[in-house]
Amino acid sequence: MRRFNRFYTNILGVLDKHILGTGYSFAEVRVIIEIGIRGESIANNLVDTLTIDRSYMSRIVNKLSKEGLLVKVDSAADSRVSLIRLTAKGEELYAQLNDRSDQQILKLIQDLNEEEIQEVYTSMMNIQEKLNKKAGETTR
Repeated sequence: MRRFNRFYTNILGVLDKHILGTGYSFAEVRVIIEIGIRGESIANNLVDTLTIDRSYMSRIVNKLSKEGLLVKVDSAADSRVSLIRLTAKGEELYAQLNDRSDQQILKLIQDLNEEEIQEVYTSMMNIQEKLNKKAGETTR
């Protein structure tokens, strides 16, 4: 399993200093993607979902805010809580990340036929299902 993890993270470039040619770290990209998926989030929820240290999350949010990718707004439901959203610039980066990720996967499977692609997909879903069941988590 560890050998496969090393293989796959190497293929995706997860251990590279900058992810998908953006100049952002893996953790920073994870934050952008998660907020992009959710639409908005509370920092503590991101800490829990992404299992990132609270102080590290704070530094990431501050950096991405200064760069104009994120904005903090007060929650209408609770004024003590700030919601984090992507700005227009952040949404543009989120879209680029999705496009680059799609291109990366297409390049990875370009030499496989339809049957092989389905086999890989089924295997990946099977692994996810088994490990989620073991961890007591639900799939997204």
